[in-house]
Amino acid sequence: MTDHPPAWIRWPYARIRRDLETEQGQVRRFVAQLEYDIEATPTGQNTPDWRTVARFDHDITGEQSHDVREEGLHLDIYRDGEKHQVRTGFPPVPLSRAFRYSEGYLTRNADRLLTQFERCHDLHGPWRTQSSE
Repeated sequence: MTDHPPAWIRWPYARIRRDLETEQGQVRRFVAQLEYDIEATPTGQNTPDWRTVARFDHDITGEQSHDVREEGLHLDIYRDGEKHQVRTGFPPVPLSRAFRYSEGYLTRNADRLLTQFERCHDLHGPWRTQSSE
């Protein structure tokens, strides 16, 4: 497993967690997951409580395996710690490019996904995307 450092979308409260496992150059498993720290403070001085906002994954070895080559990409949207919705209809992407595509999609759509998450969980404040107005 190659654990990539998180890609910060909005420090200190929104990041993309990235994991990639390859074997002999072939992708075995990946996760690209947008996360939100509901305990974050503007200084970053807190005990994090990361919650999943949205997740792409591929795993041909797990109990709940999902093979992008057979099923295509899908995006799981989370609310209250549970999978709330599954979005499909993504273009066909070769497995060798699916991890990067997933990261890019989450980066490009982070504003919308984070705003939806904040509204659903009543998270607001002057330094977040959603204001208390």
